[in-house]
Amino acid sequence: MISTVKEFKVWRAYFCCSPKGKSAMDVMKKLQQGDNEFPYGNLESSVLSACFLASKYLPEKDRMDPYRRIGGIQLSVSAHKTGQRKPRNVGRNSLILHLSTFLKFYTADESTFGWVGKKLPTFGRGDPELVTKFVNAVYNDENISAVAVERIIRKSRKDGVRLAHWKLQN
Repeated sequence: MISTVKEFKVWRAYFCCSPKGKSAMDVMKKLQQGDNEFPYGNLESSVLSACFLASKYLPEKDRMDPYRRIGGIQLSVSAHKTGQRKPRNVGRNSLILHLSTFLKFYTADESTFGWVGKKLPTFGRGDPELVTKFVNAVYNDENISAVAVERIIRKSRKDGVRLAHWKLQN
């Protein structure tokens, strides 16, 4: 655990000083908070920890558990039954869903306490442009667009995907 904390600190320093990471962080600092209990400090730490976990995620070493969870998302029963193989780009899509959810929490004008464990939220603003900046900063070889981010969120909501805890593989 301590080595992971040290590794996170080094990664965070590198990420926040990289051109893409710094640009994404600067845009996030300019977001307007909604009328809720989710402060900027929580947003920043949640976003950075999700980005770190996505960068460490190894899809080839992961497999779905009995609760249909894989890489930070939980698939619905119907989605799991129709396709027995692993979803494509699990880490990237999970990062997109986590980041858009955190941004929706931060920009929502209502309390977010009662949301835990439900499907992807529809309140607040997801800001696909900012999510795109973070995803492209974490995955340097990718160049995903805001339209693709919106499509992934829409499809995940339609399929009944929920957020789950990230589990790093050994």
